[in-house]
Amino acid sequence: MEIIHALLSTMQISDPAIRKLVQQRIDELGGDKFNATELGYFLVIESGSLNSISTQIGFSILANRFTGIRWDQPGFTPSFEFIEEFSACYEIVFILDDSGYGIDIFISKGTGVDPDLLAMCQRYATPGTD
Repeated sequence: MEIIHALLSTMQISDPAIRKLVQQRIDELGGDKFNATELGYFLVIESGSLNSISTQIGFSILANRFTGIRWDQPGFTPSFEFIEEFSACYEIVFILDDSGYGIDIFISKGTGVDPDLLAMCQRYATPGTD
């Protein structure tokens, strides 16, 4: 899992398609003037456990963050804003408070990613534009 707070730190993202997409999002939010303290940050998940993701973001990515109901259970309503599907990854956006502060998560479609997380993304994703 890579935590991205600035344009320069995108160079640590190993997948070039995901790196380009994160760089595009940062450019859309001000480029070099992007302020992660005010707007939020990016996570890139290319492998790793669900526990490490939950620890980083403060809640289970597989459940509604207010009700705790998992995505595959009756009564689930998403607490994410959207999930978009791209050729290399899924993008999930969570807005965490009224200021607009959020987390933009990019989940690789490659090996090493939890199949349950990929199934949730596949279920709720709308097509993105690569």
